[in-house]
Amino acid sequence: MQHTNEYEVYSTFKMNGKTAVVVKHRVSGSWGVHMSEGKKPGLLEYYPTHSEAWAEDVAENFVQGIRQL
Repeated sequence: MQHTNEYEVYSTFKMNGKTAVVVKHRVSGSWGVHMSEGKKPGLLEYYPTHSEAWAEDVAENFVQGIRQL
């Protein structure tokens, strides 16, 4: 995951070679999740109308295999 000044990292979930990082956009305040698997390029999604708990659920679902890239 490339770190920028765009967001602040809040928590990281890892399981079965998958990583999901919960972030908060520094300007808009939107919560998001950066999801990656192995050496594949990752995906950063923001959820502007949802809470930190929502983003953490998305992250957990991704690493458990419930949500796919």
